[in-house]
Amino acid sequence: MNVSFRIMRYYAAAAHFKSLTKAAAEMNISQSAISLAVDNLEAELGLILLNRQRSKGISLTAKGRDVLARIQAILDQVENFESDIIGLRENVSGNLHVGCFNAIAPIVLAPILKRLVSEHSAIHVNIIEGNVRHIFDSIHRGEVDVGISYDEADISAGLKTKTLAVVPPHVIIPQNHPLAAKKSISLAEMIDQPMILLDLPSSRQYYTSLFESAGFEPNFVYKSGNYEMVRSMVGAGLGIALLQSRPSTEDTHCGAKIVCRPVTENLRKSRLVVAYTEQGIKRRIVKAFVEQCEAYFTTKESRKLIVS
Repeated sequence: MNVSFRIMRYYAAAAHFKSLTKAAAEMNISQSAISLAVDNLEAELGLILLNRQRSKGISLTAKGRDVLARIQAILDQVENFESDIIGLRENVSGNLHVGCFNAIAPIVLAPILKRLVSEHSAIHVNIIEGNVRHIFDSIHRGEVDVGISYDEADISAGLKTKTLAVVPPHVIIPQNHPLAAKKSISLAEMIDQPMILLDLPSSRQYYTSLFESAGFEPNFVYKSGNYEMVRSMVGAGLGIALLQSRPSTEDTHCGAKIVCRPVTENLRKSRLVVAYTEQGIKRRIVKAFVEQCEAYFTTKESRKLIVS
């Protein structure tokens, strides 16, 4: 079989515009050249791809639609290959707007950005932090190019995501608390303790649902929308808390230490993802960031963020 990329592009254009005349104008060639390319493709494949009607233009046959899907996949691969080769010849540069769920931004974003700019020094990064919905909505609106967050299927619908880690919840307790001697802590043991809730929209729903699904009612005595405030309140002995990703230190901002313990029950985990639009990932600068995210989450350093 001898089908050139040029013929594939001409056929894809004809199928897209449903008109040989419009396709010819778009490709800046004559209509006869487009028509000849389609004829040659049909002859090479031994298939009828187009229905030609003088008054109604052209339409795809069932086989034509099938061939178009395969040709488009090939052309997309060629475009990505060309982009990758350009990336090997040139430094990736430009402005990149990165969104990150504010509870995990200080933990994961800094090391990822360090890797990114050390390899692509001409990238300028603008950081946008917010709750889960804000990050995904900002990507949808085009205000953010790429974002890192826990996934919420109803919010991230329409976006492309790659899973970076699957994160279980864990318990944080004061260093001198009686429960600190245990290897794991059950939900039943937690409800006997005063608790502090990370009071962000998706976080609030997630943590409360873990207790509700087990038939327990937690005793939340304090709430805060600030991740480090929750850790400091626990360190000060005001209660215990459920969190997910942990920083590399057990020190808190108030100077007290906390310890992390896994939950005894096998609770619902969250997917930490990097999200972007289908068009966005075609930009080399977005692809470079996603690659650094994936690379970071293969390191030993990243595995320390998960308590299990």
